[in-house]
Amino acid sequence: MKKMTALATGFGNVTGAMLAVASGGSLLGVIVLIVSLLAATPSFAQDREEMGNIKVEMREVERELGQAAIEIQHALDEAGIETGIQINFDDEEGSDRPKLGVYLSDMDFEDAYKMRYPYPHGTLIDGTVRNGNADKAGLIEDDIIMYFDGTKVLYEDHLVRLIRSQHFGDQVEVVYWRDEAMDTTIVTFAAPEKKDVQAKLEVVKKEEEQKKRRNSRGFGGGGFTPMLVQNDFQDIGDLMTELGLTKTPFSSDGLLMWGGSGQGFVGNGWFLGGFGQFGGMTRSTASKPHSTSGETAKRDISFHMGFGGLTVEKRFAPFKFMVIGGGTGLGFGGIDLKVTQADNSAFQWDWTTLNDQLIDTKTTTINFSKAYAIAHPRVNAMIRLTSWMRLRAEVGYLYAYPFSPGWEADLTGGNIEDQKDGWEIQKSPDTDINSQTISLGLWFGF
Repeated sequence: MKKMTALATGFGNVTGAMLAVASGGSLLGVIVLIVSLLAATPSFAQDREEMGNIKVEMREVERELGQAAIEIQHALDEAGIETGIQINFDDEEGSDRPKLGVYLSDMDFEDAYKMRYPYPHGTLIDGTVRNGNADKAGLIEDDIIMYFDGTKVLYEDHLVRLIRSQHFGDQVEVVYWRDEAMDTTIVTFAAPEKKDVQAKLEVVKKEEEQKKRRNSRGFGGGGFTPMLVQNDFQDIGDLMTELGLTKTPFSSDGLLMWGGSGQGFVGNGWFLGGFGQFGGMTRSTASKPHSTSGETAKRDISFHMGFGGLTVEKRFAPFKFMVIGGGTGLGFGGIDLKVTQADNSAFQWDWTTLNDQLIDTKTTTINFSKAYAIAHPRVNAMIRLTSWMRLRAEVGYLYAYPFSPGWEADLTGGNIEDQKDGWEIQKSPDTDINSQTISLGLWFGF
């Protein structure tokens, strides 16, 4: 008996709500309210888990009905051109209140996650009306209205009440979320114009909205980006040849370096990250006679150059398949040239006679080094290969500012505290590195 009484009360509430909403002239509201109130009756509330599933389904139904309303209005407008009879599905007969010209829905967690929206308030725009007040102000589908005339928008009905409080001619500031950033526009609530059917309000087509929507500039990633530094490093190459090497790591095109970079999105098209490049050659053996005595010695020579630091970059997305960017890298770098020399027999050591060999042989290790501060402005383009991989091409210019006018030498490898700073070499070149750079590699993530 109690169950029958509750059920009758529930259907009484449904009937009353239907009549109340129907008298307002909102057909879509009636449909949604019927389903919503049926879901709230005692017969539907017996199981908590079942109720949660119904809410999820209701959310999908609400979205489908909203989309159906947009398509119905579009069909009615097209029919109006042929018949001369104009029907506006979203108009309330006799209403003198201004309208924003949008289709709204409350967001769920999935919507907020997909749009990377971090706030617990706001209302999602499902669609706009052509030449409506929102369309003229630049609002589009999937924008999230956050503040309306300085008031935080809590949910859909709250925004509707704020809109209805306006008058024709009012101008309202609207703060909205688009492409992971907040933006502001001014909405003017213009009075409806009485024009022929050709000037009708119609739903903005989705394909036309894509022209307004910004292409994604990415969220971050990293990649392997070999770099060609277009400098022949003639002074270093001449020294290595003089020391006895027949082959150096340099060519007429420059020095090929290996490394990569990574970046993360920080907002409004800006990305911060880091970079690092390394080049050189492994140890090589050389032997060259003394210019006067003719005595020879065996030498191992190794060359290494590297630099790295932080990057800041601004990206633009003029095309869906390509993103272009420009920025600069700031950091430090250096060049090291290590020479180890010994008598011809000194490279074959004997454990049992090591003491005598160390006394009899002449063994020397010297490290030549030069340090720089690096500035590396550059521009790049990333071409889409897959959803998670891009081909990155970059052109830049490497400015290297040396900390000392010449080179320094170190006989200890920096292991002895009182000698680790080394000594400056007399008559050594400045070895400027002001060169164009070219990079081409793969970028993972976006």
